[in-house]
Amino acid sequence: MNRKKLFICSLFLGLLALSGCTLSTSGSRSNDGGVWRSTDSGATVLQTVKVPAIDGKVITISNVEVTDIAVDPSDHQTIYLGSKSNGIIYSYDGGSSWRQFRDLTKGYVNSVAVDPKNKCVIYATVSNKLHKTVDCGRTWQNPYFHQKAEVYLTDIDVSPANTNTLLMGNSEGELIKSTNGGQSWKTVLRVKSGSIMDVIIDPNNNQIAYVGTEKEGIYKSLDGGETWTELSEGLKSYSGTHEYKKLVVAPATADTLIFISKFGMLRSSNGGLNWEVVDLLPGPKETVIHAVAVDPKNSREIYYATASTLVKSIDGGQTWSSGKLPYSRATSNLTINPSDTKILYLGTSLPPKK
Repeated sequence: MNRKKLFICSLFLGLLALSGCTLSTSGSRSNDGGVWRSTDSGATVLQTVKVPAIDGKVITISNVEVTDIAVDPSDHQTIYLGSKSNGIIYSYDGGSSWRQFRDLTKGYVNSVAVDPKNKCVIYATVSNKLHKTVDCGRTWQNPYFHQKAEVYLTDIDVSPANTNTLLMGNSEGELIKSTNGGQSWKTVLRVKSGSIMDVIIDPNNNQIAYVGTEKEGIYKSLDGGETWTELSEGLKSYSGTHEYKKLVVAPATADTLIFISKFGMLRSSNGGLNWEVVDLLPGPKETVIHAVAVDPKNSREIYYATASTLVKSIDGGQTWSSGKLPYSRATSNLTINPSDTKILYLGTSLPPKK
């Protein structure tokens, strides 16, 4: 690295900005990655990867593989990206420009969660370690790490009612809970095989939580995560539902869930007791869904992304419209802005090798 480039990198880090040391300069071969944004409910989708330039050098996040997108619950202009190798990337202007935390410029970040009552408290699961900041990313602590380096932390969620209560899963199929902001933990669920994929605390009732598992379907808790029941009875007539892909809790309608599995898309209106098939384009068996989202203000508005298409319904899945996505990468995340639900964020990653 020459002296000029070294100086630029040091200057960026000192400003908590993005640097050419970890991200791409313009003209990268993988320049259609990073984040794409729609401001018109998916009608048009445009790449948004700009980084403030220093010394005239254009740097972007167009090569970043996005693993998670978290919108700050108290400031919807603030967005955090987890990435496969570039740590955490953030925006304070709704995704128009991006920066990087000085102490988290590397590492595989599986998930990011923001305290709903204190925007400066942020959690990130990075490989086998939990990272936490209480000063908006200026400094980071490691309140928890798994003793096995090969075990990675998969997902974390913060209770909106009591933000010291956390639920976190790992790749060994263990779900742990903290009631003191991550200082101490206890195991509350252990599945027989596969990873804990998603951890969701119901925004309408903080005593209700859901866990999506890699091979054992969905589990539900009614007592704040202390005890868990497998939601297998209502799903047993749908083949492939134990091969989990994604679960979404619809904030606008209590007890409404959208479940994506090998079977396709199912919906429940009673917290997972019963399910109904949501017909897709062209059909449940032929459609491979990469990402899904439900409008936070309107549970009948559903989006999903396939390998090449963004699909939308405004009537709960009775009819669908679709448009070709303008990038070659796979859609890894689909997130809707909670305050302006016309704004969608699509994170991308390289397609898996065949």
